[in-house]
Amino acid sequence: MDKYNTNITFNKWFSPINLTTLSKGAQKEMAQFNQYVKKVDFEAFLKLLLHAIHDEKESLRHLENTVINPKLQQEVGLTAISYSQLARSLKRCPQSVLLELFFQLLGQIEQYHPKISHKKLYIIDSITFSLSQLAYKWAKFRPTKSGIKVHLMLRYIDKGAIYPVKFEQSTASAHDKNFLLNIVEEPNATYVFDRGYLDYLMLDHLDDHSYFFVTRLKSNSLTCYTEDSTWKLSNDSPIISDQLTRLGGKNDITHRFRVVTIQRKNASNLRLVTNRHDLSAEEISAIYQSRWEIELFFKHMKQHLTIKHYFSQSEEGVTNQVILAMIAYLLTYLMRLKLQTKRSIFQVLRTLRTLLFEPFEQLFVQLVPT
Repeated sequence: MDKYNTNITFNKWFSPINLTTLSKGAQKEMAQFNQYVKKVDFEAFLKLLLHAIHDEKESLRHLENTVINPKLQQEVGLTAISYSQLARSLKRCPQSVLLELFFQLLGQIEQYHPKISHKKLYIIDSITFSLSQLAYKWAKFRPTKSGIKVHLMLRYIDKGAIYPVKFEQSTASAHDKNFLLNIVEEPNATYVFDRGYLDYLMLDHLDDHSYFFVTRLKSNSLTCYTEDSTWKLSNDSPIISDQLTRLGGKNDITHRFRVVTIQRKNASNLRLVTNRHDLSAEEISAIYQSRWEIELFFKHMKQHLTIKHYFSQSEEGVTNQVILAMIAYLLTYLMRLKLQTKRSIFQVLRTLRTLLFEPFEQLFVQLVPT
């Protein structure tokens, strides 16, 4: 993939992508793309768009002006490209190829982390992006507003070490719980999600199929047939109770789950429900607290992955940009893993932007000081 100076940081960042190893179907899709778009081939287009997202370009017009940079020209093999051609290319870009690239990178990341299912922790939530109804009529969800929703599952490794493993896009009016079973796919792993996904039948389904979960009960959730858990509570613990119970009223009874009630300062008590019976109440509480990491990821998406500014008004273009944003994040996360740096993902991103077209050694010195 490194056509030019492999020592340039941009090439090191992009190098985990290998188009030649993609499936035959993807090769055919890329060939069709290259046949339609004469001036820019798929690889050059991919580099341009990933650079635009990575560098927070506000629009394709901004990217069009950026191509005058001689260093960028050398990396993508172009001296100029029009806004209109970029827009057409983004709309026609094959989503199946982008998704295959996403999973290609994901496979490389998974090699750095434990593969044992019962040690895996996933966080699930959704984020809504508001859009102009005039420009995005296909995404209408309120009388005066349009919007999309991204349903996302992150793998949690540690504080500050998270990455997307699966996502789906829908209109903003779609209910979260309708997408939970589409995302959950690995038995014996643990899934953390908020009460917006709470559905008694779904909890039974997860339990029946060996999916572990930790979620929050709604304030009006009913319980019955309750007994204390065998786990002992320490005197200085914020845990008020740890009980085995069935959820619902007389006509809507679930399997027997574990409900952990936690006392919070200046807030109502927090009730967590789980089918993990092998962990202490404090460990259950810590697992749920990890859910905050997805909120930080959403903030990162909006502020640093060019999701608040869409390059296209078409549904295909918007979806492609979401996938490209996920790919850009995985590339930066991979760079962090390979450098074994203690810097946060944002610190790596910020340094990458500054030194993107400089020799890779300069980046290494900044992120891995001796």
